[in-house]
Amino acid sequence: MAIILRKPLATGLVLSLFFALPLGAQFRDTGVRQPVVAGQFYPGQPEELRRLVRALIDQAEKVDDGAAVMGLVVPHAGYIYSGAMAAKGYRQVEGQDYQVVLVLAPSHRDAFTGVTIYPGDAYRTPLGPVAIDRNLAGQIVRHCPGVKFSQLGHGEEHSLEVQLPFIQVALPGVPMVPMMIGGYDWPMLEKMADGLAAVLKSRRALVIASSDLYHGHSYEACEKANTATIQAIQAMKPQALCEGFLTDRYQACGGGPISLMSSVLMKLGATRAVLLGRTNSNDVTGQRSGYVVGYAAMAVKGGKPTMKNPQKIEYQPLDAAAQKQLIKMAREAIAYYLQHRRIPRTEPTLEALKEKRGVFVTLTEDGELRGCIGYHESDRPLYELVPDRAIAAAFEDPRFPPLRSHELDKIKIKVSVYLTNVYRIASLDEFQMGVHGIIMMKNGRGATYLPEVPLEAGWKTVEEEMESLCHKAGLPSDAWKQGAEFYVYKTQVFGEK
Repeated sequence: MAIILRKPLATGLVLSLFFALPLGAQFRDTGVRQPVVAGQFYPGQPEELRRLVRALIDQAEKVDDGAAVMGLVVPHAGYIYSGAMAAKGYRQVEGQDYQVVLVLAPSHRDAFTGVTIYPGDAYRTPLGPVAIDRNLAGQIVRHCPGVKFSQLGHGEEHSLEVQLPFIQVALPGVPMVPMMIGGYDWPMLEKMADGLAAVLKSRRALVIASSDLYHGHSYEACEKANTATIQAIQAMKPQALCEGFLTDRYQACGGGPISLMSSVLMKLGATRAVLLGRTNSNDVTGQRSGYVVGYAAMAVKGGKPTMKNPQKIEYQPLDAAAQKQLIKMAREAIAYYLQHRRIPRTEPTLEALKEKRGVFVTLTEDGELRGCIGYHESDRPLYELVPDRAIAAAFEDPRFPPLRSHELDKIKIKVSVYLTNVYRIASLDEFQMGVHGIIMMKNGRGATYLPEVPLEAGWKTVEEEMESLCHKAGLPSDAWKQGAEFYVYKTQVFGEK
């Protein structure tokens, strides 16, 4: 199977109308990728840009069928052409509780094979910087053959940049991983999808495939090709979809991003792709002749919606043997990762370790916090989840540098296994400080504290814990008083002496 290499687009009328790239723009690496199509694809002034994106999202319809949105296919032309269609996608995810956004975009200008992740700290738009999740990016590079850190593809490219103002308005403060897709074939994408699925399985991630559809001079051919491509995406058969793009049976400049996204999300539980809307540049401009580009917005769905209102479920405490085994698994997983840079395979030796519950793993060094990462859902067995969260606490907590070999003997490991699922409470009157762990959600932001945190911090009142929780979530200290949602859970805590 031949690998597709994307060639730089020709300049001329088509380029100026639909891609409008700045012919004289220079890309400089300052650690923050600067905007290169602001003022052309979208307004360059912050106030005007925010008003426009806000208006486009507000005008779009929310389609809520109870399923979680795991991914989007959205176009990347100038906002006057495809902005309203892109907004249909972002309307579905606005304010949702995602930890990170992966933006998969095609390289129109630079020809290369594989995938590149920008090696800096952020992408900037007129609305400010969008932080890059460097820890996650590093994991992706380590786990996914063909993915590397490089500026290649990120310089004067528009396909990724134009998505960012929508992300900044719909999901403020959520970090991203910018991934440019170059030449590809199915075996390459399949290996990448395996690695990405493994890295993302414990994260609430939104995966965005940036792509326009048909490009050509026939309105009728555009409509026919777009129908075939949309139906192929909805069929949820990533290999057939990818091979269709490779042979031009289906047409989209982001065929690689769409195929990769579809494969990853199916491995993570996606079950369907929903069409939110379709159009083309001729329909937008009112013309039925001349060059035409197709646009569509789609949502890839599956799994469970985030933080709805499940019924309370209680679990039995683990006995001493199970506790000891989980602590051993956690330490051995960290040691194995230090040596091999991958997660070890584990098998349960006790029946209780097959139970599916939420977990937090906390590391301390000389009595001070060294890392703490958890997982709220009750959908993974303890024997698998505890080693995974131990490695995450050691190497992925953004508050601390990755654990080093000489620290292994210094750390102490504590495990918090959930005694209930996470369930919503109607008011804080149901919350018992020091007994319940708590999650607060508001305006798409959230934060949690384990039950023991207020005791360790010396807080005397619920108000103190709520104000600190708001600060942790990046919200005003009184944000908890109106419009916030609260979820609670109980834990069983045990650890190394």
